[in-house]
Amino acid sequence: MSVSTIKPGEGLLSPTRIGQVNRARVLELLHQGGPSSRAQLARGLGVNRATIASILQPLIDSGALVEGEQVSASPAGGKPARPLWFSREGNELGSMRVAPRSVAAARLGMDGTVHQQVQRPIDPDLGLDAVREVLLSAAGECFADRPVLGVGIGSSGMVDTTAGTIIAMNLAPVLNGFALGPLLSESLGVPVAIDHHPRVQALGDKWFGQGRAVPSFASVYTGEALGMGIVHDGQIVRGPGGAGGEYGHMVVDMAGASCMCGRVGCWETVASLGWLRARAAERELPAAAETDCGRLTSAADAGDAGAAELLDLYARNLAIGMANNEHTIASGTYIVHGDAARGGERMRQALSRWLEAFAPHRGPGTTVLLGSSGDEYTLLGGGGLVLSTLLGAVA
Repeated sequence: MSVSTIKPGEGLLSPTRIGQVNRARVLELLHQGGPSSRAQLARGLGVNRATIASILQPLIDSGALVEGEQVSASPAGGKPARPLWFSREGNELGSMRVAPRSVAAARLGMDGTVHQQVQRPIDPDLGLDAVREVLLSAAGECFADRPVLGVGIGSSGMVDTTAGTIIAMNLAPVLNGFALGPLLSESLGVPVAIDHHPRVQALGDKWFGQGRAVPSFASVYTGEALGMGIVHDGQIVRGPGGAGGEYGHMVVDMAGASCMCGRVGCWETVASLGWLRARAAERELPAAAETDCGRLTSAADAGDAGAAELLDLYARNLAIGMANNEHTIASGTYIVHGDAARGGERMRQALSRWLEAFAPHRGPGTTVLLGSSGDEYTLLGGGGLVLSTLLGAVA
C-alpha cells in the first residue's frame, strides 16, 4: 500500500491540491450514490452548503456535472432539489488495455458509459516498431477526434507507474522497458497514467462496478495469467512506483512446476488456463486444448464426473491464493473476473466453499461475487485511473 511521507520543506497541502482532493472525493461520492443533491453531498462529506457549493461550481462550469430536473421536497418540507449527475456531453475519459497479443482503447463518459471502443491484435514477433504503430493507431482512432481529460492504461506484466513504463511482459518481451506512457502523452497531448492490469481492473470495480461503496475488496483476474487488485479502506494497494501486486507469483507449492517467472510452484502454475487444459488432457476430456471454465461447467452440469472433479479442483486452487490474501490483509469480498466468471453460479459456489474452508474464521465470513468474463472492467478501470490520479490536475 502506498504510504505518504512528509519530506523536508514539503509543508502542508496547497490550496490548489486541497481543491483537487475535494473534487475527487465529490466525484467518488457521486459514483457510489448516483445522482445527488447539494444537500445530500454536503451530508455525505460532512461539510456545509457553502463549502459544497464552492467544490461543485467548477465542476458544473466545466461541463463535468449537470443539474437534473427539480424533484419535490421531502414530506418533512424544505426546498425542492436539483440532483447533480455527470454530463453525457461533457468531459470524456480515455482508457486502454495492453495485453501480450491485443490492445483495446475506449472513450468513456464520466459515468462510465462507453462512447467508442477500438480493438487491435498485436503480434509481438513482428518487433517493437510494429507494436508501437498498432498502439498509436488504436489510440489515435479512439481519442484524436474527441479530446479526453487523460488516458488510463491497464497493462499486463510489471509496470513503473512513475515513469509510465512497462518493465517486463513475459508473454511479449518485445515490450520490456517500453515507455508507453510518455509516448502516448506526447502523441495525444494529454496526461497518461499506466498501472498493473489487475489494479486497473479493481479501479473499474471501485468506480463503476460491484466494488462501489465496498471499503475493502479484492478484484481477481483469472485466465492465461492470475492476478489480484486490492482496494483496502477505499485505497488501491500498490508499492512505490507500482511495485508489488504480483499475486500470481505467490509460491503455493515448493515442489511444484516451474513458472515462466523463474520460480517454482507459483499460484499461476496451478490455477491458470494452461494448467486447466493440461489437466483436462490428462483426464482425456473432450476438446481438452479448448477447455475453459465455461465449457467445464457445462460438461459438469450435463453429468460428466471427470469435468465436475476438475472444476472443483480448479476452484480449490484458485481459492488457495485468495485465502492467502485473506490471511494477509483480510479483503473479505472477492470479485472474480475472467475465465472463472464463465463458470457461473456453480463456480462461484465452489470458490465460496473452498475459500471459507481455507480462510481464517473470525468475524463475518468471506463473499465471492462474479464479475465479467472479458476485459470490460479493465477498460472502465482506465477511466477510474484517470479519475483517481489525473482529473484533479486538469479539471
